[in-house]
Amino acid sequence: MIKDYTHDDMPIKRAIIFAAIAHQHQFRKGTKIPYIVHPFEVAQILTAAGANDEQICAGLLHDVVEDTDFSIEDIGEHFGQKVAQLVSDCSENKAWSWERRKAETIRFLTEAAEEEVLLVACADKLSNLRSNKQAIEDIGDKLWERFNRGYDAQKWYYTGLKKAFERIAQYEMVTEFNALYECVFNQ
Repeated sequence: MIKDYTHDDMPIKRAIIFAAIAHQHQFRKGTKIPYIVHPFEVAQILTAAGANDEQICAGLLHDVVEDTDFSIEDIGEHFGQKVAQLVSDCSENKAWSWERRKAETIRFLTEAAEEEVLLVACADKLSNLRSNKQAIEDIGDKLWERFNRGYDAQKWYYTGLKKAFERIAQYEMVTEFNALYECVFNQ
């Protein structure tokens, strides 16, 4: 259970604590790496890009609704409606098939997402690509066995994301995303 630490006026600190508690006992797919490393890296990427506190909090919390028992309402209660909306915009409906979820994510990011949502989503996917590149160096093509869908489906998804992130190409994170995309999918 999340202890009451709402007296702390540092929202990023509160989001770090909330995410760490929410993701305790979770690990990155196919590894022994604590899951919390990923949201922390997303927050670091957003910080380097000059994101505001709400975006950084959303980066820390972006997987809480998808992967834990906490809801968007919980996020809103602890961090405000702006952070809750950013998290919601970066979350997928797990009731849908993998293909439908990913197609909807690509559609939303390409057609409807505002820049602040694109930044959080790009930071998330950049962190994933960093992990994937490292895994390819460590275990090669066995990486694709970790996912619900293999190499071809992952390449389709990341190709769609690459197109969506063209709208924020001025950010260094997009440059790195594109370079890692080439390393991971066009080796």
